[in-house]
Amino acid sequence: MSRNAQRARLAAQLFGLTDKNVEFRNKWRSIAMVAIWFLLSGAAMLLNVFFAQEDMHRIIIMVMSFIKYIPLLIVIYNLARRMAAQYLDDIYELHDEDLASDFLEEVTFGYGHERITIREGKIPAGDERSSIILIGGPGSIQVNLDNVALLEKVDGEPEIIHPRNEPWKLGRFERIREIGRHDEVGKREYAIINLRDQFVSGLPVKSRTKDGIPLEAQGIKIIFSILRKQNNESDQDENDAYFFDEKAVRALVYNQALITPEPSSAIGIPFPWDTTVVPLVVSELENLITSHTLNEILASISQKETDQITNNEETIAQMRVEMTGAQTQASDKKEARPPNFESRSKITAQFFSPEFKKKAASIGVAIDWIDIGAWHLPNNLILDNHKDAWNLARENAKKRGAFERSKKKHEMEELLQLIGDIIISNYEKTTSISKLSNKEKKELEQMIAASPDVVDPLFAYQLITEHATNKKDARSIAVEILKAFHKELLAARLLIQNENKPEFEKQTDLERIEKALHDVGHLTYHYVKHTP
Repeated sequence: MSRNAQRARLAAQLFGLTDKNVEFRNKWRSIAMVAIWFLLSGAAMLLNVFFAQEDMHRIIIMVMSFIKYIPLLIVIYNLARRMAAQYLDDIYELHDEDLASDFLEEVTFGYGHERITIREGKIPAGDERSSIILIGGPGSIQVNLDNVALLEKVDGEPEIIHPRNEPWKLGRFERIREIGRHDEVGKREYAIINLRDQFVSGLPVKSRTKDGIPLEAQGIKIIFSILRKQNNESDQDENDAYFFDEKAVRALVYNQALITPEPSSAIGIPFPWDTTVVPLVVSELENLITSHTLNEILASISQKETDQITNNEETIAQMRVEMTGAQTQASDKKEARPPNFESRSKITAQFFSPEFKKKAASIGVAIDWIDIGAWHLPNNLILDNHKDAWNLARENAKKRGAFERSKKKHEMEELLQLIGDIIISNYEKTTSISKLSNKEKKELEQMIAASPDVVDPLFAYQLITEHATNKKDARSIAVEILKAFHKELLAARLLIQNENKPEFEKQTDLERIEKALHDVGHLTYHYVKHTP
């Protein structure tokens, strides 16, 4: 072995941090002290013993030569340790040289007799003055239930400790990672995580909507925890109270969010939830507010009502297709639709979507339950104006509905009058529809085209054209036409019955249709008088 390799090996044995290195140092410290003591005592004895005249004097000189260097070596050793302690005290800013001196003795020649306990997610105030906390190991840490902590070795490698029967042994200079800026006993924060489910209430979120109106969510409540690991995938002891993912612990400690500027008032959430869960929920709600208008967040119509309107429209359209065999033509005027309302259930569901769960898992947390609180506008004038706008919109919708109903009512009256005046009366006067005048045919076609909700124009026009050129007898042609209109009247009656308006408003229209059905049915399914 070369001389350089021997020197490197000797340096590693002298300054190493393992227990084997400690044994080597203790052994050679004892040998060195005994050798120095023996050499000094022997030299002093040889120099003085020959000058003694009597045997008693020689014995006293020999004894004193061996005794007097013992306190001298102790003083020199303590002085050297004190000087090194001053340097260590200055490096770690301990302001306690005795603590630094004891630590030097322990880290160099000891095996760690210090012991601290982690309970309720923190370290007791009495243990915060321990050298294990201020500097590091050697020593031992007892982790109580519901806690997990992250240690860092002298080379920066993390180590996770969890509850177990035996205390965890710390290596030299290994310590609990310290979080936060406070350096006072009772105010320090450490990388210690409580494994129990956490509850936070009273969390506020302020932002501006898409249309620039300030909006605040108050009284947000959250139940969350560290990301759990499934029992069948965990390598923890089966007697552990809680299972957790070690990657989640590292993420909670090292993937914290820096909040700037700092909140004006503390929300009372300890590490690590104040820099992980809170920014996650706040950013999600801020994105929701900024990406929607105030109408979409505070709409006066609920999701249930919107779904009910859609279902009613689909049901009416389907029934019309089944009754008439023709699709409903789209109206030129589109009805005013309610805003794309973001209901509370829809907002809450965002926090349990796969995308959000993946985002939460990346920082080591899981949201179990959330209440988004209540929306609050900082200015009541905005809320009052918004309510007035709601009321005005609902009044306009009501007036528009009344106008549409009145329009349909008049159209129905004209159509019934047309059926009574042209179809039935002209049948009694003539034996063929082809005998109708051009003016009457044109008027009939215009009225049918103007009422697509009651009579399908294409079907009626085709029926009139076919029967006008058909060579069937007049009685058969008239019966087929009346049967077709009888079917359309039945569909019209069904549509009116399904309209969302009071019964007394629909009664007049229904009575007119019933009269027309009675007349047409009598002429169609009973004896039809033939005019010679």
